[in-house]
Amino acid sequence: MLETIYIVRHGFRSNWVVSNSGSYDATIKSPTGIPSDPPLTSYGVDQAKQLGAHLAGLPARPQQIYSSPYYRCLQTAEPIAKALGVGIQGIDGGIAEWFGVAPFDHPPPPTAELLSSFFPILNTAYTQIITPAARGETMAQVHDRAAYALTRLITHVDETYPDVTAIVLVSHAATVIAAGRALVGDPEMSVGAGTCSCSVYKRRDPSFAAEWVDVDGKEVPRTGTLDLNQRTVPVLPWRGKGVLGGWSCEVNGDCSFLAGGEERNWWFDGDEAWDFSIAKGTGVEKTLAEVEVKTGDGAAGRAEHAKI
Repeated sequence: MLETIYIVRHGFRSNWVVSNSGSYDATIKSPTGIPSDPPLTSYGVDQAKQLGAHLAGLPARPQQIYSSPYYRCLQTAEPIAKALGVGIQGIDGGIAEWFGVAPFDHPPPPTAELLSSFFPILNTAYTQIITPAARGETMAQVHDRAAYALTRLITHVDETYPDVTAIVLVSHAATVIAAGRALVGDPEMSVGAGTCSCSVYKRRDPSFAAEWVDVDGKEVPRTGTLDLNQRTVPVLPWRGKGVLGGWSCEVNGDCSFLAGGEERNWWFDGDEAWDFSIAKGTGVEKTLAEVEVKTGDGAAGRAEHAKI
């Protein structure tokens, strides 16, 4: 049974920009041909190798890796997999990037088949839990998406791989935060999300059974792929409770094993308003200089300004 979940963010990446009309353009062309799917920089690849070495040296050694379906996350997962001597178990839209609500379609992530041409260790037989919404999500919805996906994924691991006790999830800043909050049950928890950061969550009650009903008491899907272009994400009762009985955060956003320490940290600052050439939440992280100008350096700068 699953006891430990490591949630990590991808390494330092190259950037993209998006216009108010929804036109995406990348600084460096992605191997997948998708502008919003940039690769890691060479520095980010080095970070991923350091993260892999760190995870391989932990007492609760991860046995499986699940990744967001974006190239930079697979690039981060690959050296982790090599360090652990395992493959990449699957990609899932449930832990994909957060794109804010927009009047246009965001580019979809690449398919498992395309990604496997770059990363042969990726298992393409895994059935994804969620297909992301092309028009994006609110801040509340990305938290509910993470909670639903985690409930499904943890249950899948428990039922299909009963000997697996620890897994790694490779994701993005916003989803790293949302997933941590969902596991703990605290929608305002401060979660560190620097590049290649690592947070550790331990299960509180292994005997807790999944509840397949939403906050209104309606049954939610527990099998198959849920397409968020066809229906909204189910709102499970995770707030104040946590996913599957709740998890404790043992390590929060650790970057101590990285040569450069914590870099490019990110936090929510309200829902996206699509009225800037680069909008909050599109995946273009704030630079340290921008953060210092806006909030000032230090812990106060990590305060959450929006409630979910």
